[in-house]
Amino acid sequence: MQRTLPSRGSNLVVGRSRAFSLVELLVVIGIIGVLLAVLLPALAQAQKQARWVQCQSNLRQIGIHLEIYSQNWKGWIYPPKLGADKPRDQRWPVHVFKPVVWNPPVMECPEDQDPVEDHSYILNDHLSVHGIKFSSKNFGGLPSSDVIVMGEKRTDYNDYYMNIGDFSTRVEPYRHGLKKGSNYLFLDLHVGTLLNRRNTLWGIDPWDPPVPSEPPAGRGTR
Repeated sequence: MQRTLPSRGSNLVVGRSRAFSLVELLVVIGIIGVLLAVLLPALAQAQKQARWVQCQSNLRQIGIHLEIYSQNWKGWIYPPKLGADKPRDQRWPVHVFKPVVWNPPVMECPEDQDPVEDHSYILNDHLSVHGIKFSSKNFGGLPSSDVIVMGEKRTDYNDYYMNIGDFSTRVEPYRHGLKKGSNYLFLDLHVGTLLNRRNTLWGIDPWDPPVPSEPPAGRGTR
């Protein structure tokens, strides 16, 4: 059998490949750079949004545990006076969370980097001062959906309670940016943001519900 060889005029090219030119490589690199410039901010924003949502989920879970605690303690929302001045195995999370642990993961907001004493949230001690329970009805004209139970604290603050006069130095109002602010757990157990920012900007304590005309008698006791 005879093999037919291609003629000299044939356009068939055997064993040759065409390499990218320098200009083509630069164009490809430029396109990749543009794509990265477009996609990276969107990715960063998506990650920030995910951390914000996770923070809200943490507060919801804490709210559920506080509600269970209150059912065993005559409606009192949280254990009083068990903050960072106590040994870790005596602080309020130990009495609220099951299994017993002083620093459950839900106490850390993913947006809060290395918070002191492993917690990002702080209880509203005004509620204890005013004798407010989950079952209370009178909040000086406010609905329960406007009464703060817990919010986000400053990273470098170690205690677990926001006491009277501490708002401007203890509370972190803008952990998730100026638009989203911070997350709060309210008395009706919904989680949201504080829409009235004027008080926050002026340093007026929006955590303190107006005192009812006839405050409930007594204080929470363990």
